[in-house]
Amino acid sequence: MNVVKWQNKFPKAFSELKRILEKTIRNQPKGYCLVKRPSKTYGFLYYVRYIKDGKEVPSKWNTHTNILEDAERFARENRARILSEYYTRHTPQGELFSILETYYTKNSSYLITDQNRNRIIGEKTRSVYYHFITKVLIPFLKMEKVKAFSDITPPLIVRFQNHLLAKGNRPQTVNRYLGCVRSIFNHLLMTGVIHESAFDKIRMLKTGAKTNTVRGCYELDAVTGVFNIPWEDKLKYLLCLIIYTTGLRNSEIERIQAKDLVNIEDCRFINVKKSKTENGIRMIPLHNFVYEQILIYLKETGKKPDDYIFSSHGGPNQSTLYKASNILLSKKLGEKREYLEEQKITFYSGRHFWKTLMNAEGLGEDIEEYFMGHKVYGDVSKRYNHKDKRGQKRLLEKARDVFTILDKKLFAPSGKPTG
Repeated sequence: MNVVKWQNKFPKAFSELKRILEKTIRNQPKGYCLVKRPSKTYGFLYYVRYIKDGKEVPSKWNTHTNILEDAERFARENRARILSEYYTRHTPQGELFSILETYYTKNSSYLITDQNRNRIIGEKTRSVYYHFITKVLIPFLKMEKVKAFSDITPPLIVRFQNHLLAKGNRPQTVNRYLGCVRSIFNHLLMTGVIHESAFDKIRMLKTGAKTNTVRGCYELDAVTGVFNIPWEDKLKYLLCLIIYTTGLRNSEIERIQAKDLVNIEDCRFINVKKSKTENGIRMIPLHNFVYEQILIYLKETGKKPDDYIFSSHGGPNQSTLYKASNILLSKKLGEKREYLEEQKITFYSGRHFWKTLMNAEGLGEDIEEYFMGHKVYGDVSKRYNHKDKRGQKRLLEKARDVFTILDKKLFAPSGKPTG
């Protein structure tokens, strides 16, 4: 027997059931209440007062309507944003969990600010980050009894890294997740909500090849100025310079020809036309100082446009040359070979250094992955397509950001290099 037949057969019972359901719905806690305030233009407007943790928030907000249904919709849809902004203004540290829960919601005020500053993430990435924050990070913080931003310390972050590793996440996955959290702290630091970030005091996990080889890299400040001083071997100098300023793969460095150095408006790029994956086909910013050093080397060696710039021309094989270049860099930094072995620092560590530096300086997760030649979502590739007018503009903006970061952190002492 269908519902209509039951209703016709037992009308009183159905009427009573409907009354009970409506009463139950009315009595369910909404987490807010609406109050009427006089308005000269509309007669009155609804204002919303929110209730959090069983207590009424001591403030009220205009819903800009005198229609009850619209006011209730406003109260529901804007709750997270309004409370986050309220606690940011009224508490010294800001309300930790409210901000974390809100940051990666779709079209949040935080993401809009980030977009205006050219940190743009795709919808899928945003959704992944939101799920990670709400389902993984926040439960961990509550388990650790964290209540404010000041409770998030470097040891806590290390424990969180270990927590994620214990769940089977690979180091580079942990780094990616921690990067999305670091971006929140960078934003809050920039806007004055917090005065220091614990993420500035930790290192990302060392990542290695699929054989689970762990590879380290130098601390960000350790390499500052090393390329501003004379080196006795020009080729080894250039090899180290190129990987630490571009993040290229070893195999990509070997294939660079003079004709691959291109100019777009006022920026230089390396046009990577062949790589280990399709995502590796990309344009990589080339700092003017690095470009000038390459031009000097080309003139000294007489290499032609079709010649491979960084070949060892009849000398040691390429892997031996990379190893020797890495050792020479360590000498310039005052480190012994034992240090390289202990920290597992190789020539390829320059690529990890570049990624760590750009991440620490807030270049932007998507563009970092693009410049690294990692797999990115299709909209990211389109966004930085240099053949498209808008894509070229975005690419140039990010290239200039890379040059600024290199000037600040790698070439700082002399002040000579400039992108």
